[in-house]
Amino acid sequence: MARKRFRPRDYKLLSLGVALWLAAPLSAAHAEDAPPQETQHVQTEAVDVEAQAAQEEAKYESQQKTIITKEDIEKKQAKAVEDIIFSETGVSRTVDAMGRVGISIRGAEPRHTLILVDGQPVLGDLAKYSGAADEVMRLGTENVERIEIIQGAASAKYGSDAIGGVVNIITKKAQHEPGVQFNVESMRRADDNHVFPYTNFFLRADSGDMGKFRIGLSGSKREIIPVYASVHRQKSGMSFDYSKRDFLPTALRYYGDTATVGLVGSYDANKNNSFEFRVDHYAEDLIRDVKRTDSDLEPQQHFKRKTDRNSYNLGWRGMNKISDWNVELNYTSINEDDVSLINYAGKTTYEGKNELRYVDDVNHSQFDLKASANTQLNDKHLISYGFGYTRESGEGSRLKNSPNTSTRYISAWDYDKSLLIEKQDRLIRGDDNKHYIWSHIHDYKFSGNEQNGLPHWDQDYEYYYYDKNKSGSFLPGIDYEKYDKYLRGRTQVEEKPWWAGPSWQPKWPDGSDMLQADYDAYMALRNKLRAENPSYPTGANIVEEYFKRGKDQDANAPKLNGKAYLEEYWSRDQRITVGSGTIQRYNLFVGDTWQMSKNTIFSPILRLDHSSLFGTNISGNLGITHNIGGNPHRRFKANIGTGYTEPGMGELWYNWEMYGSNPVGIGVAKMGWWWEGNPELKPEKSFNIDMSIEGESKDTTARLGIFHNRIRDYMSVYFTGRYMDFAPQLGESSKWMRAPDMIYSFKNIGQAEITGLEAEVRHQLSPFWNVRLGYTWLHAINKSDPLMPDRLIDRPRHKIDIGFSYENKQYGWSGQIWGDYYIDMLDSNTLANSANYYPVEPNAAVNSNKVYQSKTFGIWNLMIQKQLSPDAMVYFGINNLFNHRDDDRATQERVYRFGANFKFDTAWKKKVRKAAGSPVALNETAEDEVPRLQGFLLKDFDESRKEGIEFFGDYQMRWNAHNGTNRPQSTYTENSSVSEAAQKNMLDADGHAFEQRVRVGASARLGEKTDLTVVGSLSGRSDVDTAQSLPDNKGLNEARLERAALTHKAKDWTFALGRIQEPMGVTGYWFGKEYDGVRAVYTNAAKDMQVRLGFGTFKHSTGISDTAYTHVTNQTFYRPPTIAEFLGIDKNIPDKFNLGKTTEQGNINYAAAKAAGNQAQTKNLYFYQQLREVADDTSLSDDEKMKKGLAIVQRMHTIINTAYGKDLSEKTFTLTPNRGINAVYEVEDNFGNKKYVTLYGDDDLNSTLTYVSAHDPVEKAKIDALKEEVKKALTFSLGDPSPLRSDDGYLTSKGEAYLDAAYKKLAEGWARYQLDQLKYDGAVLGDPNYWGTGTVWTKTGDTWTKQTNYSLASEYRFNRVVDIVSTDGSWPKTYKKTTDLVQKAYQSNYTTIDGNLKSTDGLALSTIASAYWQALETVAEESESGNALPRASLGNIVGNLIKTTGVVLEKDDIPPLDKAFYLQVKKELAPNLGVTAWYLRSVGDKSHTILAANGTGNDEHTFDQLANVIGVGAKWQIGKKTAVSFDYGQNRSAFGKYMNGHSTFDHPVRTDIFTPRGHQDGGVPTFWTARLDIGEADMDKPGTWNAFVDYKHFEHGSFFGGNGTDYLPDRYLDGIESFSIGGGYVPAKNWLLELFYTFDAKSTNQRDTLHGPESFKLGNYARAQITYRF
Repeated sequence: MARKRFRPRDYKLLSLGVALWLAAPLSAAHAEDAPPQETQHVQTEAVDVEAQAAQEEAKYESQQKTIITKEDIEKKQAKAVEDIIFSETGVSRTVDAMGRVGISIRGAEPRHTLILVDGQPVLGDLAKYSGAADEVMRLGTENVERIEIIQGAASAKYGSDAIGGVVNIITKKAQHEPGVQFNVESMRRADDNHVFPYTNFFLRADSGDMGKFRIGLSGSKREIIPVYASVHRQKSGMSFDYSKRDFLPTALRYYGDTATVGLVGSYDANKNNSFEFRVDHYAEDLIRDVKRTDSDLEPQQHFKRKTDRNSYNLGWRGMNKISDWNVELNYTSINEDDVSLINYAGKTTYEGKNELRYVDDVNHSQFDLKASANTQLNDKHLISYGFGYTRESGEGSRLKNSPNTSTRYISAWDYDKSLLIEKQDRLIRGDDNKHYIWSHIHDYKFSGNEQNGLPHWDQDYEYYYYDKNKSGSFLPGIDYEKYDKYLRGRTQVEEKPWWAGPSWQPKWPDGSDMLQADYDAYMALRNKLRAENPSYPTGANIVEEYFKRGKDQDANAPKLNGKAYLEEYWSRDQRITVGSGTIQRYNLFVGDTWQMSKNTIFSPILRLDHSSLFGTNISGNLGITHNIGGNPHRRFKANIGTGYTEPGMGELWYNWEMYGSNPVGIGVAKMGWWWEGNPELKPEKSFNIDMSIEGESKDTTARLGIFHNRIRDYMSVYFTGRYMDFAPQLGESSKWMRAPDMIYSFKNIGQAEITGLEAEVRHQLSPFWNVRLGYTWLHAINKSDPLMPDRLIDRPRHKIDIGFSYENKQYGWSGQIWGDYYIDMLDSNTLANSANYYPVEPNAAVNSNKVYQSKTFGIWNLMIQKQLSPDAMVYFGINNLFNHRDDDRATQERVYRFGANFKFDTAWKKKVRKAAGSPVALNETAEDEVPRLQGFLLKDFDESRKEGIEFFGDYQMRWNAHNGTNRPQSTYTENSSVSEAAQKNMLDADGHAFEQRVRVGASARLGEKTDLTVVGSLSGRSDVDTAQSLPDNKGLNEARLERAALTHKAKDWTFALGRIQEPMGVTGYWFGKEYDGVRAVYTNAAKDMQVRLGFGTFKHSTGISDTAYTHVTNQTFYRPPTIAEFLGIDKNIPDKFNLGKTTEQGNINYAAAKAAGNQAQTKNLYFYQQLREVADDTSLSDDEKMKKGLAIVQRMHTIINTAYGKDLSEKTFTLTPNRGINAVYEVEDNFGNKKYVTLYGDDDLNSTLTYVSAHDPVEKAKIDALKEEVKKALTFSLGDPSPLRSDDGYLTSKGEAYLDAAYKKLAEGWARYQLDQLKYDGAVLGDPNYWGTGTVWTKTGDTWTKQTNYSLASEYRFNRVVDIVSTDGSWPKTYKKTTDLVQKAYQSNYTTIDGNLKSTDGLALSTIASAYWQALETVAEESESGNALPRASLGNIVGNLIKTTGVVLEKDDIPPLDKAFYLQVKKELAPNLGVTAWYLRSVGDKSHTILAANGTGNDEHTFDQLANVIGVGAKWQIGKKTAVSFDYGQNRSAFGKYMNGHSTFDHPVRTDIFTPRGHQDGGVPTFWTARLDIGEADMDKPGTWNAFVDYKHFEHGSFFGGNGTDYLPDRYLDGIESFSIGGGYVPAKNWLLELFYTFDAKSTNQRDTLHGPESFKLGNYARAQITYRF
C-alpha cells in the first residue's frame, strides 16, 4: 500500500474536526457560522472528516450526541430550553414537589445531568438533589446557536455531575455580518381576561466586522405563565370563613418576569490567535401561591423569588502548525432572595395580612480557569490534554450546618410591607399593648449531641440558658408551665420548717399537695437564683420574679446561668444564621484520537479531578467508532466509561424548614418538613456501557442503541425517624396546634441500575413533509432502598416522541406538530398516604413502603408559520393542543401563541458592495482603517445651507407600559397618612398609556451667518416628555414651544439665543432637553476641540415631580374613619364577643363628639351609639324609637351602599309572613279520593325553605325549584333602599294577589317536604300520636274544621295548595282563608321591635330595620377584607372627620433649576476616541426648605443652591456604526448630599413602631452610565436600523430631570439603577419604528414608608413608538 505523505495542515484540520469533542469541556464553545465556501474536508489516511457543521462532527464521536440547531429552535419558536429539549429521544422531564423542572437523560436523575452554557456549568441553587432545578425555564433559546445533548456517562470529559449526560447550550458569537433580529410574541390561555396578557420579545444586533473586531448585543424579556392547579381545593369540612376570603389560585410553579441582556465580542489578532468575551446579566422576579385545601386552618403560602445572575467569559484561542489551544476565564455569580409568607385572610388590597415565614438570601459564585490543547503527533494520533481550576463559593441561611456560620438580625419590614399587625402576637406578651408584626423568623439553637448525631432544637438553652455541655450549668426542675399553673401571682412555696418530721407535706401556694420532687426542684431553683443574684432583696419571691420579669423582658429580671428567663430566646428573635462554604477543584485530563485503521477510530480519555471536600476521583472512557463494511454512512459506536456526581452544599449542610406544620382539623395537623444535611455524604459513582449503530441515506437517518448504567453510593432522601418540636410545652392533646416537623436528610443508600434502548428514525416523506419517530425503553431498578419501589420513580418505562413537519418554501408556509408520550411512569408526586399527620400513626407514610401512581400520558403541540418576506415571518402556535392537565406534573394548560420574527441586515450596504465589487463596502471598516467619531463635536451651524426657509415636522405615537407590584391600597393608619402625591409610589400599580404628538418647525437662513429655528408641538402634556411616566391625556390639546433659537456664526465661534437644546456629557442622559438663555461655542477644528458655554433658566425642562422617593414629616391632618369609628364597635380586640368591651371606646368618642357639638361625627360616625341612644331614651314610645332608629339606619344605608354597594347587594332578606298563618293543601290517592291537610307544627308559616329537602329525588327536584321561586318572590336585596321605610308602601306595591301566590309557593314547599317525610316514616295522615303528621280538614262554607280520618301517607300524592288560612283563636280550632295579606305582612315586618336584636344589642328597631342594620354592620366589617385601618372609601363619602397628629408620608421634590451656567469641553484624543469634561452650577436659586420628621416635630433643612455638578465622559467609535459611550458625574451641593441621605428611626424589634429621628446626609451623589450603540436608523434610508444596550446608575440628588435618553421618563433615572435595551427600524422613508425595554430598575438608596425605610424596585418599563416625518 502506498503511504500518504503527512502534512502539517492535516494536523491542524484533524484537530478542528475529529477531536473537537475532546476540547469541549474546556471550551466556551461559542458557535460561529461558517460560510458555505469555507467548508473544509479533512483527510487522514483512513477517514474523511467534514467539519462544517456540528451534526457532521457528532457522527464521528463515539458517544451519542444530539444536536438541536437554531433552525430547529426557530421552527418550534421555542423561547426556553424546556420548550424544545424534552422532545428528544432519551430525554425526560421531571418535576419535584416544588414544581421545579429538571432534565433526566437515559433514566438518570436530574442531578446526573450537567447543564452547561458555552461550556460553563450553570449556577443556581446550593443543592443539587433535584438537579439544576428550573434552569430549563430560566435559560432562553432565542440567542442560542445550538444545543448539544451528550448521552451517557461523560465525567471523563466534563467532570462531576455528568453520570447521565450533558446538555451544552451554545450561544451565538458576534457575527461577521451586521444585522439585527427582533422577535415578539403574545400568549394567552382560554380563560384569560385580556386578549394577550403575556408577551415575550427578543432583540439581537451585530456590528459585523470592524477591522479585526466585532461585537453583538442581545436582550430579551420573557413572561413565565402561571401554571394554576386544575383541581379545586380539597374539601376539609373546616371552611367556615373560606367563602368570605379571596385566596389567590394555587400555582404549581413559579411565574413572573425574566429579562436578560448580553454582550459578546471577538477580536482576531491574527490568523492564528483570537480573543472572545461574553457578558450576561439575567434577572427574574417570580412568585408562587399555594393553598391545597379550603380549611380555615391552612394558610396560603406566598413565595417570592428575586434573582440576579451575572456571567463573564474571556477566552483565547490559538494554533500553530501542529497544535491548537484554548484558555478561558469564567466567573458566574447568582444572588437569589427567597421570601416565604403565609396568609390566613386571603388577598387584600387594603392592609397587610401576611406573616413572614422564612427568608433565604442565596449568594453563589464560581470562578473557573480552563486550558486545553490538541497536538497532532502523527497521522495516527491526536493528543488532547488540559487542566482546570474551579473555586465555588456559597452562602445562605439554609446552610446552618456549614462549618462557617455567622448571624445577623433582620427587619421583617425589609422583606414585605404588607405584614399582619396586631396588638398581641402569639406569645401574648403580658400587658404589652404595642402593635406587633407576625414574623416567624427565629435563629433556633440546635444541639448536636442528639441520637443519630442529628441536631435538635435546644429549648432549654434558649429558655433557661442551660448548656448541657457546660459544667455547672443549671436546668430548673420547675418550668414555666408549672409556674403558670401553680405559682403565678401567688406567694412563695413555704419552706420546710427545721422541726418538721418526715410526714411533712409540701404545699403549692394555692394549698394543693406538692410532690416532693417538685418541692426539691423549687427549692433548688430558688437557692440557685439567690446565689446568682445576691443583690436581690432578701425574702423577695425570686422564682416569681424570674419567670414574670423574664417573660416581660424586664431589664431587672433575675439571672439564671447568667441570663434572664427567655433572654436568650428573645436575643435570637428576628435573627438568622447564615452558613457559607467553599469548594476548590482541580482537574487534569489527557486523551487520544487514535486512527486504528481505515475505518476505525479509538478514543481513550482519562481525567483526574481533585476536590477540597471529596478528595481525588479518576474517570475514564474508552470509545470506538467504526464504519461498518467501510461505509461511512453506516457506523458502529461503543463506550465503556465511568462517571461521578458530587453532593451539593445543600445536601451537606442544610438545616432549614421547607414548610411548617399546619392544623387541618381539630386535633389533627399535617406535620412540617425539616431538612438536615449530611456532611458524611460521598459522591455517587457510575459505570456505563453503551453500544449503537447509526446511519443515513438520502432521505432517512436512523439509529439504534442499548446502554447500561450502574450507579453506586446512590443518594436518596430519607426520614430520619426524628421530629423537630418547636412547641415542647404543648401536651399531646394540644400538640396539633403546632405539630412537629419530620426531619429528613440524605444518605448514600447503595446501588441503582438503569438499562435501556433508544431508537430514532427521521424520514423525508416528500419534498414538503418530514416525519420523526423516537422511542426509549427504560428498565431502571432500585437495588437498595427497601421502602422504595423496585423501579426508580419518574422514569417512563416507554417514551415515544413523534413529530411531523411541513415546509413549502415557494409559498412561505411551514408547520410542525409534535407529541411526547410517557408510558407507565411512577409519578414521584403521587405518593399514597404522602401526607403525614399528627398524631403519628404506625402506618404513616414515613413508616410504610412507598406506593406511587403509574401514569401514561401524551402532550401535543402545534406550530404554523408564514414567511412574509426574507426578513419577516409570523406564526401561530398551540402548546398542549389537547389540553392534558396533570397537577402532579405541573402541566400547563392549553396556551395560544401569536408572534412575529424580523431579521434585517444593512440591505442598502449590500447594494453598495455589489456596485463597488468590494467586501469592504459591506463591512464597517477595513482592517487598517480607523473609524471616525460620529457626532462627538456638535455642529451648531450648517454653513452649507442657502438662504431661505425650510419647514419640517413629524407625528409620533407612543405606547407606554409599567409593571407594578400593586401593593395594598390603604393610605392611612390611625396616626399616619400617605399624602396624595406619595400614593403613586406606595401603590405602585400597573399602568399603561397611549400618547401622541405633532411637531412642526421652521428653520430660516437670515443671511450668510445667521439662522432662526422655531419648533412647536401639540400633545397631551404641557411639560417635557420625560416628566411623567404614564401621561393621562391622549389628545393634542397642549401646545409647547420646544425650540426657538437664533444662531449666529462668527469665525470659530457660534452664538445662540433663545430656547436652546444642550445635551450634557456624551450620552446626554443627565440632561438632554432645552433651556432658555444664551450659548457660545468655540470650535477649533485643527485641534479637534470644542468649548461650550451657556447661561439661562432650566425651569421649563428640569424638576422631578414624578420621583419614586418619599420622606416622612409630622403634620396635623384629618383622616377617614376606621370601621370601628364608623360603627362605634371595635371587634379588633381580644374580647370581641363582649358588647360592652367592643363599644366602650365608641361610647367615649361619641360622647366627646356630642360635647364638642361635632355634628359631622355624631351624624356620620358611631352608628351603634346613635341607635343605642334612641333605644335607651325612656321618653320615647316604641313606635317613636323605631321611626328614629329607621332614620339612622337609612342614613347609614346611603353611606354603605355608596361605598360597598356590590357587597351589600349580595345580602338579602326574606319577608316574614304574619304570625298565625297556615296553609291547607290537597292530596289524592290513586282512586281519586282527596284529603285536605294542614302543615304540622304551629301556625307560623316558616319564611324559608333553605334546609327543606326530600328523600324522593323527584320531590327533591321540585322543592329545589320552589326554593328559587320563593326566593325570587319574597326575598329582596338589602342594597335596595325602597323596603327600608316605616309605611306599607313597599308591600302595597307588591299587592294581595302577589303575596297570596308567593305564600302558596312557600306552603307547597313545606307541604311536599311534610308528605315525603310521612311516607319515609311509614306514618299516616291525621294521626295525633305522631308529632310530624298534618291533620285532616274539611271545608264548610268558608270555614275549615278538623276531621278524624286516618290513612297511610304513602297512598297519597300532593296536588295543590288550596288556601292560605289563619285561625281566630277559638276552640275547637277552625281556619278561614286569610285576607288582607299586605297589612298582616306589614304588621309582622314593620310595626314591632325585633326582640332578638333588643336582647343581644340593646337596640330598638323593627324587624325590617334590624335586618338592614345587621347586614350593614356585617358588610362594613367584612368589606375590604376586614380592613381595620382608616378607610378612604368611607372618607370619600362622609369626609375625613378624624383629626390626627402624626406622620405624613410626602413625595420628595427635586425642584427645577431656575438659572444656571455651564461649561463643556470636548476633545478628540484620536480619530475614534473623544473625551469631555463639563461643569454646571445653579445660581440665584430660591430657598428650598425640606421638612424631616424628628420625634413629634420636624427639622427644617433649607438650601440656597441646588446644583454644583461636575462630569466627565468618553466615546469610543469602535466601527463606523458602532460606539461605546460613558458618562460619570457628581452633584457636590449640600442639597445633593441631603437627598442622597436617609431618614433615621427608632424601631423596637417586631413592632410597627417607627419613630422618626431626623435625617442623615449621605455622601456626594454620583451618576454614571455606559452605552453600546450598533447601527444607525436613518429615516432617509429604508432598511436601516439601530440597537443599543445601556446601564444607568443615578443616585438620588445627582439628577434634576430633563434626561436625554429619548425613551425613559425621569422617574426611572432619579435614584435608580437599571438596564435598558432598545432599537429602531426604518421600514420606509420617513417612517421609524422603535421599541425600548427597561428592567431590573432598583433604587440606589432607601425611601421612607409608613413602616420604615425600604429599598425598592420599579416595575419594568416598556415603550413602543412610531414616528412619521413630514
